Amino acid sequence: MDMDSIIQLISIEMYNADGLWAYILLFVISSAPVVKIFMVIPIGIYFELNPIGVALAVFLAKIIQVHFIIIGYCRIRNFHDRFISKISYNELHKSLIKRKALEIWNKYGVQGLSIISPWIIGTNLGTIMALGFGTRGSVIGAWMFLSLLLWTIVITFISYYIV
Repeated sequence: MDMDSIIQLISIEMYNADGLWAYILLFVISSAPVVKIFMVIPIGIYFELNPIGVALAVFLAKIIQVHFIIIGYCRIRNFHDRFISKISYNELHKSLIKRKALEIWNKYGVQGLSIISPWIIGTNLGTIMALGFGTRGSVIGAWMFLSLLLWTIVITFISYYIV
C-alpha cells in the first residue's frame, strides 16, 4: 500500500466521522506503523477538528506504540539472554547493511535517530533500531517522547496556521 492510497483512505474515513469518533479514528489510524505523523495531523486539521485534539490523539497513539515496542523488546531480550545460547554480537552482525547501519548509529546516536525517524523511517523502526544497537529503553523512550512532542507541535502549527 503506497502513501497516496493511505492518505486517500484516511480522508474517506475522516469525511464520514464526526465528534469524538473522529478523534478515536485519528488515534487508531495513527497507530498503524506505516502512517507517519506528518500525514495524519494535516488531514485532521483539514477536516476542521480541534488542532489540540488532533495533536493529542496522534501524539498519544505514537508514544504508546513506542512504549509497547520498548516493553516487548525488553521481554524478548530477557528471554533470549536466559534461554538462547550466547553467540557474540560481532559474529551475528557482519553483513554490509548492518555494518552501515551501525556506522550511522555511531555518527548520529540516539538523539539524531529520534529526531529524524518520524520523517524518514518511522518511529517504530527507529525505536527498534535504537534498541537493537543497545540503547536502554528509558533513554530511547525519553528521546522519542521529546522528538514526537516537537514534531507534533511543529506539524500542528504549520498545518493550522500556514497551510
